[in-house]
Amino acid sequence: MAQNKLISLINEMEDVMDESSSVPFSRKVSVDPDEIYDLLKDMKDALPEEIKQAQWVIDEKDRIISEANSEAESRIKEAEHEINNIKDQARNKFRQLVSESEVTREARIEADKIVKEANIQAENIKQKSYAYIDRIFKGSVENFSQLSQQLEKNRRDLLENN
Repeated sequence: MAQNKLISLINEMEDVMDESSSVPFSRKVSVDPDEIYDLLKDMKDALPEEIKQAQWVIDEKDRIISEANSEAESRIKEAEHEINNIKDQARNKFRQLVSESEVTREARIEADKIVKEANIQAENIKQKSYAYIDRIFKGSVENFSQLSQQLEKNRRDLLENN
């Protein structure tokens, strides 16, 4: 039924074109635009429901594809952002580990330096202690020697006075 109405409207448009006046020296014709627009509106209304549904399906498909593309782009951007965050975190962790390793290495060097200086000071203190003890022993030996001489003299004096 809709097909017959559509064919009838197309025939009517052909009649309008045939009855229109031609522009001299050209193939152009002069038509009443309102009459053409009315016929086109009637033709749209006369389209079978299947064609209208097919157009709706096409429009809906385009809308869904557009939404899917937008969603895909959004997810890709989110993924890229997340990847960049992970890369930044990895770089920071690497720098931290390198820095900690460097700090550890520097701490070992400093500890070795401190131990070496402590050993040098300990050896120095040991040498000074030995020198001090040697002076004390030397002084004691001299005092004992003088005491021994004095005791020997006192003994001889004692023997001579007896």
